[in-house]
Amino acid sequence: MNNVIQNMLDRHSCRAFTDQPIEQEKINDLITAALWAPSSNNCQTWHFTMITNTEKIQRLASAVREADSRPANYNFFAPAAFFIVSGERDNRNCFLDGAAAMENVLLAATSLGLGSCWINQVRDVCDNPQVRAILTEYGVPENHIVNASAAIGYAAKPAVVHERKANLVSIVD
Repeated sequence: MNNVIQNMLDRHSCRAFTDQPIEQEKINDLITAALWAPSSNNCQTWHFTMITNTEKIQRLASAVREADSRPANYNFFAPAAFFIVSGERDNRNCFLDGAAAMENVLLAATSLGLGSCWINQVRDVCDNPQVRAILTEYGVPENHIVNASAAIGYAAKPAVVHERKANLVSIVD
């Protein structure tokens, strides 16, 4: 099978990470993958924030937990890195562009031997004042909305592989 397609088939959400830091070269590769994603009209109106300080990741997780009424153990699965894609609030394509960039990052993580898990809760509460203050402190532009975020790190255990649903494709000749 083609290596790119095999990488897509190998990618699964990881919900348990080791405390091993991610090498800077791999962090750089993940950022490069995001930067080279397609965007509407090639406008590239996104912003990427990579957090590699676990205390800062947990500070954000705590604010999201409070804003979204999550359980006490909510911690983004305690990753070594946390990646945020944000886009200009008034850009109608920002979520599509952000999703393309996030998929590049998730696939790149798999190809680098890293686990990842797409996290939606930051998007849902990014305008909560406590969450927004942290996001702004971490470099997310104030005129941006969070499109997507992901926990990234070395997997502590194998990811659960879910079967694909049937009858999701129509081919028209």
